[in-house]
This record gives sequence, structure tokens and C-alpha cells, in this order.
Amino acid sequence: MIRKKSRWFGAALMAMALTVTALVASPAAAQAAAGWYAESSDDYSDGYGYATWSNTGQYSSFQVCDAGAGDARRAVGYIWWQDGGTIERHAAGGSGTCSTPVNVYVPAGKWVSMEVCERKGADGIDEKCGPLVHGIAGS
Repeated sequence: MIRKKSRWFGAALMAMALTVTALVASPAAAQAAAGWYAESSDDYSDGYGYATWSNTGQYSSFQVCDAGAGDARRAVGYIWWQDGGTIERHAAGGSGTCSTPVNVYVPAGKWVSMEVCERKGADGIDEKCGPLVHGIAGS
């Protein structure tokens, strides 16, 4: 009886190991890209802004959100890329709101940068900008 359980356990363990190896080695797993996140320099307890970019392919969703405590500022996010343009989005509805997502066309392998700042009004100056987030599209 113990031998049969040991064989079953060994076979199950081998099947799991082969499955994990196949997933790690498969081209689809190698091409899966992680989403990106950037935020302004304010603390979480204050009003702060953040941006997300899905980085799931050449047309990837970019969105900016205003979060934290109300502070009379809007979150402003930027994304720009190698040999491309710059897209600017505003979360202007107050704390707890986000901009309408926009699909951004970035060819795989291009350098991409994101930044999030806060601004008083649509035409104010950017303040409390967070660190730049850099990377390569599709990775």
C-alpha cells in the first residue's frame, strides 16, 4: 500500500514539474508583459495621483487616477515613447476619479516613460511629480 502511494505521489510531482517547466519555457509565457504603475510624490494620506499602463501589446490602455484625500488638485499623467509622441491625461473629477482610458500604440521593443504630477486647475503648473518610470514596451 505504501509503495502505490509513493508511486502516485512521485508521478503527480513529476507531472507538476513538467507542467511548470513547459509554462516557463513556452513562447507565450516569455512574451507576457507586466502592467506599469507610476504615482505622484504625495503620501497616500494626502491627495495623490497614479497612472497605469497595461503594456499588453501594441494597443495598451493608459489611465490616470486621482486618489487619497481631497486636495483641490488634479492628477496629470504622461506617457511617451521612443520615436513616438507624448500623451497627457487628466483625472479632473476630484479624488476617487480616473480619466477615460486611452489605447496607446507603442511598438514592442521601444523605450517608454511614464510620469504623474499634480496640478491646480487645467492650466496650472505641474507639482509634486513622482519618479519617472522607464522600461521597454512588451517586456
